[in-house]
Amino acid sequence: MSGRRPPKRVVVVDWDTRNLRVVHARVQPRALKIERVLAARIPPEVDPADPQQMGTHLQRVLQQEGITTRYAIADVPRDQVVLNTLHLPVVAPEELPGMVQIQIAKELSFPVSEAVVDFTLGPRAADGNTTDVLVAAVRTEVVRQWEATFEAAGLKLLRLGLRPHASKVAICRMLSATLPQRVVFIDVRPTFTEVDVLKEGHLVFSRAASVMVPEAGADAGGLTVVGADEDESRSPRGGLTLNLGGGPSAFSTESAVSALVVELTRSLEAYRARDPGARIDHVVIGGDTGIEERLGEVIGEKLGIPTELYNPASTFGWEPDEGAAASGFSAGLGLVLCQSEPEGLHYDFLHPRRMVSQTREKLRKAPLVGAVVVLFVASAVVFSYESTAADRKLLADKDKRISELKSVEDEYDDFLNLTGLVQAFDTQQFVWVDLLQELLSVLPSNEEMVLEAVEMSHDKKDWRKDTRAEGRIVLKTRTKNRDTALQVIDALEAYRRQGQARALFKVSMGTQSEKKGEAYGFSQDLTVQLLSGALPPGKGPSEGAGAGASAAPASQP
Repeated sequence: MSGRRPPKRVVVVDWDTRNLRVVHARVQPRALKIERVLAARIPPEVDPADPQQMGTHLQRVLQQEGITTRYAIADVPRDQVVLNTLHLPVVAPEELPGMVQIQIAKELSFPVSEAVVDFTLGPRAADGNTTDVLVAAVRTEVVRQWEATFEAAGLKLLRLGLRPHASKVAICRMLSATLPQRVVFIDVRPTFTEVDVLKEGHLVFSRAASVMVPEAGADAGGLTVVGADEDESRSPRGGLTLNLGGGPSAFSTESAVSALVVELTRSLEAYRARDPGARIDHVVIGGDTGIEERLGEVIGEKLGIPTELYNPASTFGWEPDEGAAASGFSAGLGLVLCQSEPEGLHYDFLHPRRMVSQTREKLRKAPLVGAVVVLFVASAVVFSYESTAADRKLLADKDKRISELKSVEDEYDDFLNLTGLVQAFDTQQFVWVDLLQELLSVLPSNEEMVLEAVEMSHDKKDWRKDTRAEGRIVLKTRTKNRDTALQVIDALEAYRRQGQARALFKVSMGTQSEKKGEAYGFSQDLTVQLLSGALPPGKGPSEGAGAGASAAPASQP
């Protein structure tokens, strides 16, 4: 939606294997109104994982309810996302995407090129030098599946967020008056229950637990309205009820509750491995499976933690009974709250934060120079046309105007030169992406070393001549131990491509400095000289290098 005014009305859609949830809202600056909140059962013949089937069902539900809004927002559930917390130095906001992209590539089990990566900032460390960054990676094919579902429903998908983050926003808004230091939110779903840990208003841990919650009674089904405009005639708020069934049997309820308590305990143990001695102050439970109230009682009895059910009544000015009926809508209502705060740092897998290379910056600025040239040329054409039928005085004025236009020739030449340099840089440089991939695969994890910047350069006497390129990569690093840099040098110089005996890198280290008391106390620059083996196979010297330039397009975080 860049460059366009966001729509006033949106539908927020969230679903699991059994229920489809829709929040119809009007979002304007400093004004938010929930117009309709409804839940609909997904028929057994509809496969929620099939974009065409699920999209058609969503379209049918919206048509039955008379919702004609064509702009939608959705979120990706926790079980389809890889979440990883990175501890990174505090840098300028525009440099953070590059640093995240480099570091997360070493943590994923699949190529980062096959994923969409976005992130949010967590709390800073006590020393103020590092910050926690919660990075989420979704496979590209998953994002495409969501887009296909909404296309089949006839909707324009504006944003694709992250369900645990949306729930976090909803919980923080509900508890805003007295937000405890650590809160656990349990979003009970039929097959995957999400357990999220919030610390001081930040999402610091999230896990999807596979627990099968039994199906509701036989009387479940159909469409149930959970909220509507006050002018609806069906009830004071259009029928604020949520009756998706008679509830599971006592035996099934106790079995599912016991399994969920076990998974909650496992989740808390996993979180405390990162935050030793952490004490959970409060538990909030959301969901509409019918076992949420019993789950809260058992957690209070066995773990001794205060619990409550998610109730958004105070957030939106509803009656308590109306809020209780929307206990399963934490993610949908959280997405609406995110949409009302566009300046916030939220996840969006359709428009993730990306790196901007120096080459792209040059190309972005080049049209400005071109516009000036076009303006002068257009003025000359118009003036020449008007002068053809004029007398000598007008002809003299035309000559004078032409003289003035000649003064911009230098600017025009500069523009052509810039264009040539950019083209040469893009078409005759090293294949930096492949080289960086090989180089970064050798480096240790960010627990031992942190990259502060990556500078790449290759020099030629004249890019128009066939001379061999000389390439260098400078790694500005910080390490925990003094000897880590020497170990990295040995590993880089010993690196060989598969089936080749020639070395790719010759590494030297600059002066190493030490700052005592810091987590990464040793700072040093590693200069990696690219040897002849680093040129792409089958390319001549002129094909492997570009114009004499120094750049750090996408590698300097």
